Amino acid sequence: MIDRPAPTEQRAGVRPIAFALDNVGAVGRAVSLNIRPEDLTRNEPSRSAVHQTLAHGDVKGWVDNFGAGMPSLTISGHTGWRQALGTGMDGAQAFDALNQLVVHDYHDAKQSAIDYGIDPALVKLLFIDTLDNFAWSVVPTQFVLRRSKSRPLLWQYNITLQAVSTSASVAVKLGPGYGSPANGVIALDRTIGRLASYQPNVKSWVDEALGAVDGVFSGVSEAIAGFVLTTNGVLSAVLSVLRDSNNLATGVGNRLISVASSLASVGLNVFRVVSSIAGLPGEIRSKISNVAAAYNEALCIFANSLRPRKVYEQYTGLYGASNCSSTTGGRPYSPYANLNVFELMTPDKGPISVTSAARGSISTLVGMDPVLAPVPMGEIGRLTSVISGGVGVAT
Repeated sequence: MIDRPAPTEQRAGVRPIAFALDNVGAVGRAVSLNIRPEDLTRNEPSRSAVHQTLAHGDVKGWVDNFGAGMPSLTISGHTGWRQALGTGMDGAQAFDALNQLVVHDYHDAKQSAIDYGIDPALVKLLFIDTLDNFAWSVVPTQFVLRRSKSRPLLWQYNITLQAVSTSASVAVKLGPGYGSPANGVIALDRTIGRLASYQPNVKSWVDEALGAVDGVFSGVSEAIAGFVLTTNGVLSAVLSVLRDSNNLATGVGNRLISVASSLASVGLNVFRVVSSIAGLPGEIRSKISNVAAAYNEALCIFANSLRPRKVYEQYTGLYGASNCSSTTGGRPYSPYANLNVFELMTPDKGPISVTSAARGSISTLVGMDPVLAPVPMGEIGRLTSVISGGVGVAT
C-alpha cells in the first residue's frame, strides 16, 4: 500500500476567510465567514494592450505591457441559520456583523479620518483569505442582500471588492496624537502673556548681550524688539481665531497656524544665537534664554495640539449650476446663480498678511543652524526688521 500525503487542509476553522478594518493602524476584530462562500471569483488582469498590424500572412502585432493590473474579487454565499458555536451568532446576526463592517464601519472610519484631518487612505478594509493564500486591501464596490423563496431561512450576500493594494500590511500609527485643542488655546494664551512681559525689556537685554561682542550693531536690538512685538500681535490674532474650535479645521486656520509657527521658529533661532554669545553675564543669558523658551513653547503648541489639520474642501453646493441640470432629473436650480462662483471658491485670507520679502526672511531664519551656521548679528537685525515690516495684522 502506498502512503500518500494528506491533501491540503481546507476546513473553515483551520483556514478561515475574513474581513478586518485597519483604522489608521488599529486593526479591529475580524469578521470571519464561518460558512464558506458558495462562490469566490478572483480576477487578476494584466495592463497589456495588444495592437494588430497590417502584416500579410502570419498575423503579427505588438504589445504595450505595463505589468499586472489591480485584481478584483466577487464572493457570494450565506451566513447560515442556526447559532454558531464559535461566535454565538445566528445567521441574521452574522449577516448584520458582516454588513456593518464591510459597508458602514469602513465608510464611517473614512469620513471620521477626513473630519479629523487624517489621510483617509490610512483607513483600509482587509480581505484575508487563508484558504487561497492572499490578503488584500480592498474597497467594497457593491454589497447585495438576497432573500429567496427557495431558501427562506437564509441571508444570502453578494459582495464585489476592488483591490487597491495586494499587500495588507498594517499602516504605521500616527504619532504623537493630537493634543487637546482646548489645552492648546490655554497654553498659547499663557505664552502670549510671557512674551508680552518680556517685550519692554528685550531691547536693553539684547543691547547688553551685543556689548560683549566687538563690532557695531546699530539698530539690531530695535529690530529684534520690534520682531517680538510683531510676533506677539500675530499670536494674539491666531488665538482670537482659534478660540472657536471649528476654525481648527479650516483653510484660514491652517494658514494662520503655519505663519505663527514659522515666526515662533524664527524667534527661537534668533534668541538662541543671542544667548550663545561668548562672555555674556549669567543674568542676561538667563533672560534671553527665557525669551527663547517662550518661542519654543509656542512652537510646541503648534506642533501638537494646535497643529494644522488637513482640509477637504466641499463644493457640492456649486453643483446644479449648469444650464439645464434642473430640467433633466439632475440637481435643482443652483443657489449660486448670477454670482461669481470662482470668487466664492477662493478661501478667506484671514487677518494676517505676509509680503514676499518677509516670507524670504522668515525662510532664511527658520533654516539657519544657531550653533553650527548662525546668521551674523547685523543680518539678523536686517531680516527681523524686514519681517516686522512685512507681516501685517488686521485690526
